[in-house]
Amino acid sequence: MRPSGALILAMLALSVIASLLDWPLWPAAILAWLATLRLLRGLPRASRRQAGLLLAAGILLWGIALARGTPYPLWHAFTTNQTLLMMFAGVSFLTLATPAVRSDEARSGSRLGTLLGAHLFGAAINLSVVFLFGERMQRDGRLNRTQASILGRSFAAAATWSPFFVAMGVALTYAPGLDYLALLPWGLLAGAALLLVNLADVARLDEPFQGYPIERSALLLPCLLALAVISLHLLWPALSIPLIIALVAPPFALLLMPRDDRRTRLRRHFTQGLQGLAPQFALFLAAGVISTGLTALLASLPQSLDLPLSHFGHWQAWFALGLIVAIAFTGVHPLIGIATLAPLVAPLQPDPTLLGMLFLMSWALGTGSSPLSGSNLAICVRYGIKARHMLRWNLAYALAGWLACGAVFALHAAAA
Repeated sequence: MRPSGALILAMLALSVIASLLDWPLWPAAILAWLATLRLLRGLPRASRRQAGLLLAAGILLWGIALARGTPYPLWHAFTTNQTLLMMFAGVSFLTLATPAVRSDEARSGSRLGTLLGAHLFGAAINLSVVFLFGERMQRDGRLNRTQASILGRSFAAAATWSPFFVAMGVALTYAPGLDYLALLPWGLLAGAALLLVNLADVARLDEPFQGYPIERSALLLPCLLALAVISLHLLWPALSIPLIIALVAPPFALLLMPRDDRRTRLRRHFTQGLQGLAPQFALFLAAGVISTGLTALLASLPQSLDLPLSHFGHWQAWFALGLIVAIAFTGVHPLIGIATLAPLVAPLQPDPTLLGMLFLMSWALGTGSSPLSGSNLAICVRYGIKARHMLRWNLAYALAGWLACGAVFALHAAAA
């Protein structure tokens, strides 16, 4: 194992222990920062530039806040997203349980089957599903519009409800008081709405389709994982969702890993997979600095300061969703919009479930439609699709998805 991978693994173990024993998280945070700094030179240029800009803006905000005598503790800048990093490192082990790509070329899945399969697998193994399904569906190294649309959007839509998406950890971190089980029905409804929009969009396309055949045994991993997380959350409500996921994901991955490929997969994960988390670590660490910097600045301002809004309800959440998704098309990750918005609306004491819905929808729709998101960029680069083509394909989906999410907001408002 390389030193940076060892640091990330030690960070995961120390974070879990500290969370279970209610110890401070700053020792684990130091390991995360050290691992990221060691891997900084090897980051893709876009990731390095984005993280650098966020970090610079965060340092500027902190400088102003400290000059104004903010009461907000500086150490939060280094530790605020530590539980997310713990969760992200734990979820990375699920790639070990990715089913092997079968060489059976005679069978082909339907549009609906492939859409549901990518959604359910994506809920459990995240970005790995893009390559698992893509390699089976491609022809001569390429995917057509229908295939790329179903794969990229259906995978991302799972962010609305899956506890194994880092988006859920983000929502739980930036929406204080959010209860996962209270959020789950609305997340499932939003995910279903986005899947229906996606299916309706590709149904009008007249082109050949080679899908991914789904077998019953293949659904074992996502179903067992979801059942384990919900059961543990009900049995031990004091355990946070990110902690449960960090505890559950590695052992489940080891148990469900294909037996004939265990040694190779383990070696690859410990030598390459853990180090491959560096771009996401850099983004989350930098986002933590800018988010806490904004919080510290707001804490240093007069108590009588009037905010532009006096209430943050469903209409405001829907407008914010459209804004974050629109900004995502410029290459700005939804995490940045979430980290910036959360401290601004916190004084308004919004409904935690509403705020969680907003954050998860922003992640699902923003990463699913933006051609510059990590998952869609991976599809473009690997399967010969031009980013401008994906941009044109996804504009209508983004607008329809925003309207569909607005309907979910309306239902939540009626049930409140």
